[in-house]
Amino acid sequence: MVDFDDVNNPNLGKDLVDSLPLFGELSARERNILAAVFRVRVIDDGETLCREGDRGASFFIVAKGIIEVHKELPNDQREKLAEIGPNNLIGQVALIDGKPRSATCLARGRSLVLECARDDFDRLFQAGSPFALKIIDQVVIDLSKRLREANQQLIELYSNPKQTLLLLHEAALNIQQTITA
Repeated sequence: MVDFDDVNNPNLGKDLVDSLPLFGELSARERNILAAVFRVRVIDDGETLCREGDRGASFFIVAKGIIEVHKELPNDQREKLAEIGPNNLIGQVALIDGKPRSATCLARGRSLVLECARDDFDRLFQAGSPFALKIIDQVVIDLSKRLREANQQLIELYSNPKQTLLLLHEAALNIQQTITA
């Protein structure tokens, strides 16, 4: 089990890659290649991993800890959208569309992540790396899940218009109170 006491260990990247179930089906050689490609980052409590609107030049795999995903709102406020734990990807959409980040990600507690630059991923993909194909597969699964959740939210909004209007009215009152406070 990799711990934060290991952050100065030169083999930390390899140890993390070896410990994550995401890479369990890869050969030792393939995991060694990934360990050489990934950059290990320690993210302290409250520290920003990536910021909404920034260029998506890399993606991350949470190795240890929790990363919170927030949507930036007006007046320097944020809405927490999700919590991402170990063995999960963050920022992978940037691999596909190259667009700016759609959310801000912050560490909740100390966290370890593996970072893969887009250029490195492109080289792995062009070389036919099973890892790159697995990441693309994970992106498709994740986007499908998000689409299904968005569809379910739309169904809930449209199936009960009275409740939706009450919630919108309540939100408008809260915004008005915030503005006049």
